Amino acid sequence: MSSQPKGPDRSGAVFILAGNSNEYTKARRKLGLMPPGAFWLSGPSALDGLQRPKVYRYGSWKTLARIIEIEGALRATDAEVIDIT
Repeated sequence: MSSQPKGPDRSGAVFILAGNSNEYTKARRKLGLMPPGAFWLSGPSALDGLQRPKVYRYGSWKTLARIIEIEGALRATDAEVIDIT
């Protein structure tokens, strides 16, 4: 029986908490990251099973519809949160 991949490997990845995809792209470019190593954090489930993920906040992230749940997931995973401008 073969196992199915569960999506991209997020261990060691960087997450970008941004209000929209344009801001995610701008932040990723500022950080010099390519898509395989950077994920747009637009919902709390992206952090499931991770410990101390690195999360950069950029732009209008506070306007995300699920920001309260995302902030809870950041606390639960003991995320390293860094604001960039």
